[in-house]
Amino acid sequence: MRQKVSWLRKLAVKAAIKRREDSQEFAGVRLRKLPGDCFAMLRLLHICKPQVLVEMGSQYGGSALMFASWAEHLGLEQIISVDIADLPRPQHPLITFVVGDSSLPETVAKVFSLAGKRRGSLVLDSNHHAPHVRKELALYQELISPGQALIVEDTLVDVLHFKKFAQEGGPLRALEDFLEEHPEFVPAEGVEPYVTTNFFGYLVRR
Repeated sequence: MRQKVSWLRKLAVKAAIKRREDSQEFAGVRLRKLPGDCFAMLRLLHICKPQVLVEMGSQYGGSALMFASWAEHLGLEQIISVDIADLPRPQHPLITFVVGDSSLPETVAKVFSLAGKRRGSLVLDSNHHAPHVRKELALYQELISPGQALIVEDTLVDVLHFKKFAQEGGPLRALEDFLEEHPEFVPAEGVEPYVTTNFFGYLVRR
């Protein structure tokens, strides 16, 4: 799956992070994403039109609030956002925050109960170590309906060889392992921005 990423793209994302362009705010709430990735996510979700969006990794709730604010245009009925930390987060009628470890049975059961049988997309942005991402992919991939999105964030830690992830690998290593057994997930054509932290991380389920 992994293709070569040009040195110019690597340099561009390094410069963007150095300038803290990945430290944004949406409606006054912190949002740790590059602007291009925010636009790419909204574009892909607009194409897929999920009824429910499940997000692993709420942090301060900025991305959940962004998705909720665009819900009418995206066709979203609910955002379910999961995080292990219980932090102050914005309140919105379409957002349900779930506090818990995404890999624990009780958390999985709660998320599936909330999502029901609705058309669902999935965003992974919690613990980025490969073993954890593998668990999340295995546990939650059934939430993703045919024609819906799987977005795996911060794959740059593998592309740029972050030392912290040298031994176990990061999200991209986990995603590559997952795709070997799940060829029904394919790249979302024309979505990934040139400057991104989510190299190869925008996919759809056929």
